[in-house]
Amino acid sequence: MVLDDWTPPSSAIGRSLKGIIFDLDGTLLSTLPLIIHCFNEVYSRYLDKTLSPEKIIASFGPTARDLIRIQGRNLSKDQLQRAVDDYYECYRENASSKVLIFPGIPELLEKLHRSGRRLAVVTGVERVLMEYTLTKFGLSGMFEAMVGGDDVRNPKPDPEGVKLALERMGLTSRESIFIGDSPADILAGKAAKVLTAAALWSPEGKADPTEAGPDYKFRSVQELSTFLMPSEKKEEPGFYFAKDLG
Repeated sequence: MVLDDWTPPSSAIGRSLKGIIFDLDGTLLSTLPLIIHCFNEVYSRYLDKTLSPEKIIASFGPTARDLIRIQGRNLSKDQLQRAVDDYYECYRENASSKVLIFPGIPELLEKLHRSGRRLAVVTGVERVLMEYTLTKFGLSGMFEAMVGGDDVRNPKPDPEGVKLALERMGLTSRESIFIGDSPADILAGKAAKVLTAAALWSPEGKADPTEAGPDYKFRSVQELSTFLMPSEKKEEPGFYFAKDLG
């Protein structure tokens, strides 16, 4: 991603925002290795094939259940259900070893939550896996609204999920921002008329969110934290490593 034109965003705008909506995968957590592993476990077992990481990433949008149905269109109903169940089981069994919380995210969410900001997650992951992941890593209590892929009819870049999060938080688009790591996230936020921000700290190598023209670009969680809570900039110079220094 080329960020030669990057300039620090206005902290006054960040301070005024009441609703902060996050994507999940690639924004709060790195789950791509887990997702690729579990899809190929299922495809190998039921379809006698595997897909390249690029092809799996390119298929993102529908829920895992729907993607398995698309790939396994020739399987029986019972086989499809077993394949989906196996995917969920694989996800749960391997989450501890294959999922990474991006440095600084737990601290940022806790500070936003304590400050009275309204927090939400909007993801293409189905609700059962979204809730499992956020609970497992101690993040679920931070969010007032959690919108999974099976809570909406139309996945991102459709704005349905973002609008549903706003509705559940009781906020308007003018006082909210959607932060994500893909063009679909940015386009969904734009269509919902919220501010949009590209999360550029993920190493997962998915499509470049800056191509969709986000309002803001953040190279690190620290930059996002400074934008949303500028008064804390000088108080925590070791933001990423605060726990290690304790």
